[in-house]
Amino acid sequence: MEIEYNNSHLIGSLEEFGLSKYEARAYLTIIDKGSLAASEIAYYANLPRTKVYPTLKKLGKKRLSVTSQHKPLICSAVPPQEAFGEIVSLHERRLKNMKKIVEKLQKISDEGQRPKGSEEKRYFILDPNKALEKIKNLIENSRSSINAILDSWGIRLFSQCKSSLIKAITNGVKIRVLLGNQYIGNEGLLSLPEDVDLKIGDTASNIVFIDSNNMIVIDSNNGKAAVFTSIDIFGLLQMKSFEGKWNNAIKIKNLIDIDSSVTSKAIQLTNIMENGLLFQIFEQSINNYTDYAIILFKIIEKAGIKMVDINSSEFFHIVDSALRIGYSGSLKHDKNNNIVSIQSKIDNKSILPWAFLLTSYFTYIGNDPKIMQNSKQLSNTQAIHIKLSKPIP
Repeated sequence: MEIEYNNSHLIGSLEEFGLSKYEARAYLTIIDKGSLAASEIAYYANLPRTKVYPTLKKLGKKRLSVTSQHKPLICSAVPPQEAFGEIVSLHERRLKNMKKIVEKLQKISDEGQRPKGSEEKRYFILDPNKALEKIKNLIENSRSSINAILDSWGIRLFSQCKSSLIKAITNGVKIRVLLGNQYIGNEGLLSLPEDVDLKIGDTASNIVFIDSNNMIVIDSNNGKAAVFTSIDIFGLLQMKSFEGKWNNAIKIKNLIDIDSSVTSKAIQLTNIMENGLLFQIFEQSINNYTDYAIILFKIIEKAGIKMVDINSSEFFHIVDSALRIGYSGSLKHDKNNNIVSIQSKIDNKSILPWAFLLTSYFTYIGNDPKIMQNSKQLSNTQAIHIKLSKPIP
């Protein structure tokens, strides 16, 4: 009962980070008392024994704890700075973006007070419930396009507009949604219609443009929305910014339940592969470099992924996730025949760079890969098979 009474305020605070009450109790217990067995955590955290294992599994999935693989299972906490640092940074960036938007809005308001040579522009503020109703109404009555930059709050809001989005799509409206990299596994995405174009990029805000004449800015802290019924210079700048971010973002082709621990690396690797990696390798090679694998890994390491720290199983998982996200494809490892196969269902995006990456990796770890062609694939499906000289553990 110690955790319940003395740290009830912390339990409530952790719930604001997305933890359930059981998860918050368990996490507080192991950072307070150190590594513990599941039964000990249940006792000190006052958890039902039937709930302790599911709770620890969820903590592990959220990268807040690490559980040993042997019995008895011992659970250790990830240090708070490491566990919540990324979330805090995200909210700081979001707050910074919102402050910039408020400053721009204030500038528009100040300019509107000028008596001469000025044009009055108005917007109105809606509470969360009214904001949802207004967005649904605007979506249903849209005529040409809906473009949105969404964070987790915005995704949840859009998921509640599914019927309105379907109606808009039926009327021929083009819908594009840009998400931050960290929201790829958000459950709300599964509620969006399949015809919504989704991309992921480096962004964290909530702005919706409808038919180039309506703009909604949503505050993720309280759900309130500023609705502009006409687009002025500020709105045009925001729309231009959206187009720039959209063009540099990665298209999502498959909303699968991707393991969050490899998602960021998969996205990083896709960015590297789709932004001139082969040209960089060629540029290096003309300077008398001959070891392409080492050149390749150095380029990837500069982008934040250390290949020397990744084993073959994790590497396959990262490449498979990247292919699923951006290519509706996959990676398969036939251990019996020593064959690694990659495929893509997107005919306008070549997977040859991925084959080059894999063969370089195999060569680097002492294998001798040979690329085989496959003529039995459908016309809209690319497939490459790589035969290995010896098994990979």
